[in-house]
Amino acid sequence: MKFIDKILFLWFIRNMKRICRLTGEEFEITPQEIEFMEKKMELPLPVYSPKVREIGRMGFRNDRNLYMRNCDATGERILSVYDQSHPFPVYKYDYWITDEWFPPEIDFDPDKDFFEQFAELDRITPHVNLFNPYNENCDYVNAAEKNKNCYMHILSDRCEDCYYTHAVFACRDCIDSAYTINSELCYECTDCRNCYHCRMCFLCDNSSDLSFCFECRGCKNCFFCSGLKNQRYCFENKQLSKEEYEAKITEIDFENYDVFDEYKKRFLEEMVEGKPYRRMINNENSDGNFLINTKKCHRCFDLEDAEDCFYVRVGSNNIKDVEHSYAIVDGSQLICGNISTTESYNCHNVIGCWTTKDSFYSLFLQGCSNCIGCISLRRKKYCILNKQYSEEEYQKLKAQIVEKMGDYYGSPFPLKLAPFTYQDSSYSDYYDMSREEVEKLGWKYGQKKEIEEKAFKIIDPEKKLLRKIGSPLPRKHYELRFLERVKYRKEAEKLME
Repeated sequence: MKFIDKILFLWFIRNMKRICRLTGEEFEITPQEIEFMEKKMELPLPVYSPKVREIGRMGFRNDRNLYMRNCDATGERILSVYDQSHPFPVYKYDYWITDEWFPPEIDFDPDKDFFEQFAELDRITPHVNLFNPYNENCDYVNAAEKNKNCYMHILSDRCEDCYYTHAVFACRDCIDSAYTINSELCYECTDCRNCYHCRMCFLCDNSSDLSFCFECRGCKNCFFCSGLKNQRYCFENKQLSKEEYEAKITEIDFENYDVFDEYKKRFLEEMVEGKPYRRMINNENSDGNFLINTKKCHRCFDLEDAEDCFYVRVGSNNIKDVEHSYAIVDGSQLICGNISTTESYNCHNVIGCWTTKDSFYSLFLQGCSNCIGCISLRRKKYCILNKQYSEEEYQKLKAQIVEKMGDYYGSPFPLKLAPFTYQDSSYSDYYDMSREEVEKLGWKYGQKKEIEEKAFKIIDPEKKLLRKIGSPLPRKHYELRFLERVKYRKEAEKLME
């Protein structure tokens, strides 16, 4: 290649633009994405914009909208991410993981559309009601594992006695909190780490006995403070003696709802509104937000201990070479377009899979390899649409599937196959869309929930924990409380678009 041709080629790949096949919008493909897709994953370059690809994934994920329905195996009333209207059978987790039933299979027909055949299998294959393995006394949790005595505990692991929590990890006695790690006795805390007995705190680390504090590090006994490091006995950012501080703090009735709510409103207006809401710790050549210990990660959010990742939301524990995915953990590598993936390798567009490798366009696989278009299989390999093939037959049919898909291969499942409407999907937890925008994509909008009018109950463990922390009983539905907690995270992300 001549020198001038090399220059033109480098300019081209650095500025590669494409038109989204669904929306007609222009989007950019970076050199890193080109290398990942073509060389590492051996996939065509994307035909959809990053936004459309994320919607395509998140239409298969529902974290927070839970329903009571019957288990189609046992007849029991169970909590589920699927309401009774879904066409496929739904089994409770404890039954779904047993060998008491066998997944159906269908013969692959190379003359028919692959996704139409997948949809046929999907309609008759049992789905698991919730993702809640290895829990004890946690009937009302989802996307959560290794927890004990938790309630309405979502996308959270290794916790005990936590209630109305979202994305909290290794926590104990925490309530109405989100994105909080290794903390105890915390109420209304968001994006906090290693905290003890804190109330209404955002972006605070390694601290204890804080109330209404923003972005404080290594602090103790502080009230209504922001931007402090290694301070103690500060009241509204003013240094006091221990005696002065304790005298002031004892005058505040934290268990009185009106008193707490007034301080909360003032705290949000004076301390949080308009301030940069970011957490970037020990990152190298990375961009996005809420990143810790990352290297060469771009357009990522809520990522920790990761390398060479692009457009990933929620990931941790030594993941590498992951692109356009959600909730990827525990050493997973060479992953593209996945949802909920643990200890897996070289997979694209698989959803809810553990210890799976060399597979694509599949749901709920455990310990599988070389599977295409499969659902609810365990410890299987060389399967297509749940049917077992020899290795030679499998490779031959795989080549036919890939060839027939053409440049669509590697793109998300078609949105028409999404089991969740926009309103029920996890995408609505992060982005607001109008009915017109949703339906223009060929997606169902769903029924908008009137949370303000929805009744809610206060459970006994909740009362006891709030009393222990010294905080008031809630007067708003827990979903409204959740939206208030994550408001500033969503606003921070919008500024980066």
